[in-house]
Amino acid sequence: MSDDGREGPATKIDTPPKSEQVLRDAAASKKDISTIRPPPSANLMPGGTEHTAGGQTKPVTAVDAAKSIKLEDFKELHKKPCVRDAFLNGIPTGVAAGVVWTVLRAPVSKAANWAVGTFCAVSFVSYEYCQYNRSVEKDGMKRAMQVMEQKRSDRDEKLKAAREERRRAKEEADRREDEQKKSWRIPSWAKFW
Repeated sequence: MSDDGREGPATKIDTPPKSEQVLRDAAASKKDISTIRPPPSANLMPGGTEHTAGGQTKPVTAVDAAKSIKLEDFKELHKKPCVRDAFLNGIPTGVAAGVVWTVLRAPVSKAANWAVGTFCAVSFVSYEYCQYNRSVEKDGMKRAMQVMEQKRSDRDEKLKAAREERRRAKEEADRREDEQKKSWRIPSWAKFW
């Protein structure tokens, strides 16, 4: 065992790297060495990035994007902020647009297209407006917290200064009282017997 806290037998220093051993074994068994690949670089980061130890990024395709969508995303959609409000604005507006186009004697496909398009547009605008309001509210909350923190620190400084002033006044009063006690002596003309 080594002294650095690792458990198990100490490794031999003179052992050749595994890739060299594989090449030697292939040469000894007279296999075609050109088909043997060395192991991937140890410096390659998981997922790889371009210009990092020779790693290449894998191009993202629509199939990869579609694979990343899960059913749970749709089950939890209503829990995301602003989505409920966007749907509550978009659905009735889309229905109203579809009804209006149907009343105007437009073909059903055209009325349905207008309904879906209006739903999507109103939902998107409503969602973005809600997100904007949330960000404004968040900024306001941050500012309010900063103001409260500033007021608290100012109040603490004032209290600390007032405490310090009271302490100094008490020390001064105590010092004067001690001086009076020390200076109070029996006059020389008065004799007590």
